[in-house]
Amino acid sequence: MASYKVEPSFAEGEDAAQLGPDTETLQQQGWALDPDGMGVTKTFYFKSYFKAVSFVNLIASESSAKKHHPTMTVRIGSVDVHWTTHRPRGLTQKDIAMARHCDNGAGLMGAVEPGHGLKCGP
Repeated sequence: MASYKVEPSFAEGEDAAQLGPDTETLQQQGWALDPDGMGVTKTFYFKSYFKAVSFVNLIASESSAKKHHPTMTVRIGSVDVHWTTHRPRGLTQKDIAMARHCDNGAGLMGAVEPGHGLKCGP
């Protein structure tokens, strides 16, 4: 099966010349385009469930202030974050800015490398 590179799909009215390089920078920092290229996703890892939930609350506070909300999945030692814009549909500057906020917040909350987060069991 041939693999292909997903290209970003920017929302109508967005400046692709500006967002293209910003999106590439995010990808170099561990973010990935979702399968349709209309959003970005990343998993953050933490040593405790409390830190993972605190990270979610940090994102929730900023997303409420900006009126732009992600889809998040919380596990015992990790949080999946997905940013996309629904109106107009596609990747926007808001998604890029909030992804950067997540990276900054993860550093403050003590995020760890993949494989070093808390796992279930003894």
